[in-house]
Amino acid sequence: MKNLLPLLFVITCATAAFSQVCVRDSSLIQTGALLSPALWDTATMQYNLNDACILHPYNQSVTINVPTTYGDFQLISLTIATTGAINNLPIGLTYSCDPPNCVFIAGSLGCIQLFGTPTAANIAPDTFDISIGTNLSAVGIPFLIPVELPNQLPGDNHYYLVLKDAQCLVGTFDQNTSIGFVKNAPNPFTNETTITVESLVSGDFQFEVFDILGRRVHARVIRLDAGINEFTFDGSQLLNGSYFYTIGNRDGNVSRRLVIGR
Repeated sequence: MKNLLPLLFVITCATAAFSQVCVRDSSLIQTGALLSPALWDTATMQYNLNDACILHPYNQSVTINVPTTYGDFQLISLTIATTGAINNLPIGLTYSCDPPNCVFIAGSLGCIQLFGTPTAANIAPDTFDISIGTNLSAVGIPFLIPVELPNQLPGDNHYYLVLKDAQCLVGTFDQNTSIGFVKNAPNPFTNETTITVESLVSGDFQFEVFDILGRRVHARVIRLDAGINEFTFDGSQLLNGSYFYTIGNRDGNVSRRLVIGR
């Protein structure tokens, strides 16, 4: 048993090193759209999910802007199963949620992370029509309401994921090419933490903090110069717990976790 401990430690560290933070698209708060990235429809005919490549690691964040009503019903939450809820993924891909129980409270931004490495068992090139099986909980309704996204939305909507062969290059929808490095210290912190950002360009960026349910608890515009920048976040008014923050501009954003512990 003792001989297995170093191996388990290496596996755990490797898993942590390759894990990705699920990045919520906070623009849905302003636009009111239900899903991000945007869906394929007959008007745009755009494939907005990252392309996948056989034998290459894949990551894609999907944000659900959970509505507060469904028809005449007041919603409590939208839930997906922690396994098996996303249909027609390429072999080798799976998903996780933030929060991990995949229960997204009405009025919040839920986040789903598609990740993994497509195996050689797939046939490429190919296009996968992905759907997300959800269940809605509503006030006064003693049963869950199943809704499959995006198939049951009005119109002809699809989430198409294009799979290419092992020679292709994967896009980086979640990575902000304007940001080179982000960290905050101390972390965990009591009241204040200093965020260090290496920006590749000068300009205005949106800084936002969200709780684990995807509710925005802080937002402001910050000015970054090309190079290393530092600014302070005051979390003294927030409860203890885990949060995440995003820094981005029109090119995209990056996300990191922070923890308040007193």
